Amino acid sequence: MASFEFLTPQTLPEAVDLLASWGEEAAVVAGATDLWVNIRSGKLAPKALVSLRALPSMRSLRHAGGDGNGGPGDGARTPGAATGTTLPGGAAGGGAASIAAGASPSGGALTIGAATPHADIEDSLWVAEHFPALQQACASLGSRQVRNVGTLGGNICNAAPCADSATALMLYDATVVLQGPDGERELPLGEFFIGPGQTRRGPAEVLTQIRVADPGPRTYSGYLKHTRRKGVELAMMSVGARVTLAEDGLTVRRARISLGVCAPTPTCSAGGELFLEGKPLTRENVARAAEIAAEESRVRDSWRGKAWYRREMIRVLVPRVIEQSGAFAAVETR
Repeated sequence: MASFEFLTPQTLPEAVDLLASWGEEAAVVAGATDLWVNIRSGKLAPKALVSLRALPSMRSLRHAGGDGNGGPGDGARTPGAATGTTLPGGAAGGGAASIAAGASPSGGALTIGAATPHADIEDSLWVAEHFPALQQACASLGSRQVRNVGTLGGNICNAAPCADSATALMLYDATVVLQGPDGERELPLGEFFIGPGQTRRGPAEVLTQIRVADPGPRTYSGYLKHTRRKGVELAMMSVGARVTLAEDGLTVRRARISLGVCAPTPTCSAGGELFLEGKPLTRENVARAAEIAAEESRVRDSWRGKAWYRREMIRVLVPRVIEQSGAFAAVETR
C-alpha cells in the first residue's frame, strides 16, 4: 500500500485550504469504509488524506421546530444549519425499528452533518417517525459495524448507483451543501450525481450538510432494498416511495418514486410520480405508476441481476413499499 500524509484539520476553513493546496492528490476521509478498501486494492493512491474527524459540527442531526433532547451519537450544531434542536437517539442496534407504519407528523426540516454515521440515523426515533424511508435505508446498509463508522456524506460522495441513503433521500427532495474556496453552495441531490463514482464536488470542496425539507402532514414513505440474499449485501436494486395526501385523505397531492441500481445514478421516476399526483390513491393507480416507473428505468445486466428482472421487481416493489408505509391502510379505512 502506498504511503500518504494523514492530515487532521481543526476547522472547516483549514480543511478546505488543505484540499486546495494538495489538489487532485488529496482525498477526504470521514468513515473510510470504502476509501481504505480502494487504497489497499490500488484503485486509489492519494498522497494526502484530509480527515474530518476533528470537526464535531460535521457529526450532527438537527431539526427545526422540534423539542427533542440530546441523545447518543448527537453532535454539535452544524454551522449554517436551521435553528432547532439536537435529535434524540434510540438504543444501540436499531432502537428506532419499533416505529409503526403511518403518516409522518409534520415536525420541521432536518439537517444532517455529512460525517454523521449511518448508525446515528438508524437509531434516531425522531428520524424514524418523520423520515421513515431514510431510517430504513440507513438501517439496511452493510453491517452494524459498518454503520457505526461509515458516514452519510461518504455514502453520497461515493456515488454508487446502489447507495441506500441516496435513494431514500431522493424521496424527500434533499439538497447537499458544499464548502469550498469560493464559499458555500447548495444544490439538489439529484443534480449532485453525474455518473457512477462521479459527482459535482470540486477537488477543494467539502460536503458539509445534507438538508431535508419537512415533507408536510399526511405523508407516508418507505424504502425497500432487494438483494440476492439476506444479510450483508449490496442492493441488486432498491425502491423508495413517498405519497402526501390532500386534505380529503384520499387524493395524492404529491408523489415520489425513487430507484436505486436502475440507472447510472440514484434517480426518480418523473412519469410514475406525475401519473399518481391528483388521482385517488388506489392499488390500481399505484400499479400503473409502477409500470411507468419500470418502463422509464435504465436498468442493465450485471452479475447481480439481469435487466429484465430488475424491471419486473420495480413493478412488484413500488406497490409493496407503499403498502409498507401505511398509505393504503389509511385510505382504505376511511
